[in-house]
Amino acid sequence: MGTVSWAFVANDTTRNFLFHNVGGKRFEEVGELAGVAYGSNGAELSGMGSDFRDVNNDGLPDIWHTAVEFETFPLYANRGHGDFADLTVRSGLAERTSQMSGWGNGIVDFDNDGWKDLFVARSNVLDNISKVVPTRQYPERNSVFRNLGDGRFKDVSAEAGPDFQERAPHRGVAFGDIDNDGRADAVVTVLNRAVKVFHNVSGGANHWILLKLVGTKSNRMGIGAQIRITTEDGRSQWNEVTTAVGYASSSDSRVHFGLGSNRHVREIEIRWPSGVRQVLQRPDEDRILSVREPSS
Repeated sequence: MGTVSWAFVANDTTRNFLFHNVGGKRFEEVGELAGVAYGSNGAELSGMGSDFRDVNNDGLPDIWHTAVEFETFPLYANRGHGDFADLTVRSGLAERTSQMSGWGNGIVDFDNDGWKDLFVARSNVLDNISKVVPTRQYPERNSVFRNLGDGRFKDVSAEAGPDFQERAPHRGVAFGDIDNDGRADAVVTVLNRAVKVFHNVSGGANHWILLKLVGTKSNRMGIGAQIRITTEDGRSQWNEVTTAVGYASSSDSRVHFGLGSNRHVREIEIRWPSGVRQVLQRPDEDRILSVREPSS
């Protein structure tokens, strides 16, 4: 966990960009060298939404972005030092997303098991696609893929409740714990219709913690702060404060962690944008914790 030094851009019908921050003075575009410029078959994709977070709990943020049908939604695993591995096929996402068109997306732990899941707001690009291809529909159902913790993802959309099955021309999606119950919710925009609010009612006894950072030397919301938590079982998770998620959307700046069966957080380490390092010992779980940046 170090200073923020990368910015990813999913481009439509041209190669993706990855910008490397060089000493805080300039950016260099390294998408091709890093292995994130193209899809698994080496072709340019119709990139739409993207998220840049750690999906395998190794401390390195990974990239997942959406595209349109026949292209898949690529997952690039960060191997460090500016090198990414394309895990789209190995993770099962290639097979599951090849017939989908996606827009907004996010990497969020919906069941609080300590592994971040994947959500995508879906709809075909063409509103008359069924006239061109009778087997296709313009409105599509949204999808959620559960992180199995072993590098693979399972499509659990059919288990997400009857309201989740409704098809519509979805576009953006924002994430946040709307009712402060410890479970991340999703708000999805729909063309020419009211937005959809998906209230997370996932069951189970998994625990959680939600961090609200208040900057003093850094910006007031703590945007850019990097956070590592260690649970009582010795495992660690990483995330950072951001509102920039997916496509044309801004999410809750509070940082959510699912703790699984762990009843305690052993330690929280925060690296603020100012460079200040802050460590909290054994905070209570199942709560919203407000953390103020120390003066030094």
